Amino acid sequence: MLNWDVQEVRKYKDKPFDFKETLDLQDELKTRYPDIIESKAVEVNGNLFNDRGLVISDVKVSTKLTVPSTRSLQPVDLNLQFRINEAYNIDGIDTEEINEYAIIIPIDEENTTINVYESVIDNILLNIPTQVLTEKEKKDDVMPSGKDWTVISEDEFKKKNEEEHVNPEFAKLKNLFKE
Repeated sequence: MLNWDVQEVRKYKDKPFDFKETLDLQDELKTRYPDIIESKAVEVNGNLFNDRGLVISDVKVSTKLTVPSTRSLQPVDLNLQFRINEAYNIDGIDTEEINEYAIIIPIDEENTTINVYESVIDNILLNIPTQVLTEKEKKDDVMPSGKDWTVISEDEFKKKNEEEHVNPEFAKLKNLFKE
């Protein structure tokens, strides 16, 4: 289930170790991010290969989540497709000289497992946008409102603030050079 012992991966010294899985991660995702309404099957397709004491992972992930809109809480379907590239340091090499890989995960003698499963879950959660809007909210740019209140955008707020804080002496000069 996307966990491999280092010794198993070492066998594939000259060629990549390919894998393809379909996972049901709904329970794990909802536990870590309770706002998720639904999670479809997660397609994971990738490979691991040895490179100078590192095991490099190249993983493609695709899934569909249903999450609430950040504006109205209406359900929104998100199609997520992304790639994960990580390096697992299996031989304790000095990684300061290696700047090719942004993420280098140390694997020690106590924990000899390369855990791509947890990485997939982490990266799905990291790929959920901070602002999720329904198609109507995107198109109409409608903000929530109620009795005696309304939500305004940052741009509207700045414009309103500038209008309210105009010095009356300078406001008279504003129309001086209209022509």
